[in-house]
Amino acid sequence: MAAENPRDPFDHLQLELAILARRSERVRVAALDNARSPLDRSGYLLLALLENRGDQTMSQLAVAFDLDASTVTRQIAPLERRGFVRRERSTEDRRATIVSITDRGREERQLVRQARIEYLDDRLADWDRADVARLAELIDRFNHTLATAGGQDEQALEHDQPTD
Repeated sequence: MAAENPRDPFDHLQLELAILARRSERVRVAALDNARSPLDRSGYLLLALLENRGDQTMSQLAVAFDLDASTVTRQIAPLERRGFVRRERSTEDRRATIVSITDRGREERQLVRQARIEYLDDRLADWDRADVARLAELIDRFNHTLATAGGQDEQALEHDQPTD
């Protein structure tokens, strides 16, 4: 599909991003099917942040994802019901709720993560690893630019790299 104004890189970019968004959903669903997981995108990202940063307050999660507290509460609830996270009152500030990832949550996130990696590895088998790495770097830079241009916290998830 061609952009209306192929000489304008922003016109080309907006079209490619729309196509990527549609195809990214297919990747997500295929990976979940392969992993046989109930984990949705928000749950996956919440578990990733908790796994990389450790325990977080609900407020810290809201800031990290640029969401209001009620949205984070709604996203945490199914994770807690499935035993992927645990919520406890802070011993330092009884008004705060601390969210922790459980061993089961770590296992589920790693299962989905591995399914995503395998799916992408299969689809990009004819790509140079250097090209895949460069694409990941550019998307990381793009995400950082969008986050900071929108006023999102500098400590957003986009800046965390996997530790394993």
